[in-house]
Amino acid sequence: MRHSKITQRYLRPIIICALGLFLISCSSSTGPQDDDDNNPPPDDPDRLVSYSEDIQPIFSGNCATSGCHDAGSQKSGVNLSSYNAALNSTGNQYGKKVIDPGSPDNSPLMDKIEDNPDEGSRMPPNGSALAQAEIDSIRAWIEDDAPDN
Repeated sequence: MRHSKITQRYLRPIIICALGLFLISCSSSTGPQDDDDNNPPPDDPDRLVSYSEDIQPIFSGNCATSGCHDAGSQKSGVNLSSYNAALNSTGNQYGKKVIDPGSPDNSPLMDKIEDNPDEGSRMPPNGSALAQAEIDSIRAWIEDDAPDN
């Protein structure tokens, strides 16, 4: 009986403290939130896609390679090695510029990188298709008037 009173005497304050700490931790704030609109997270739908940071790396790694759409090869009349080259490239298959700023659905480039293009085969032809996130970035960039940013 004495053991039971001692256990209750010490156990009750421990339980109350633990419960209090639990309640405090559940309601505490993580501190002030950084509201820096200049650096939105990459998955922010309002973030503008950057040509130099987002698009050119996709082109350089998948399209503007030796024998394909680089400055030396310009396969099918398409050069994706630089901003100016990409915007001024006229594809032989479509007979018009491959990028129509503001209109991804009218841009042959989008047709070629998405499934089942109207002309020829999907690009890149060897290996895997571009990741959906890369295709979405290119679409968003063209939709935003394909800025040189």
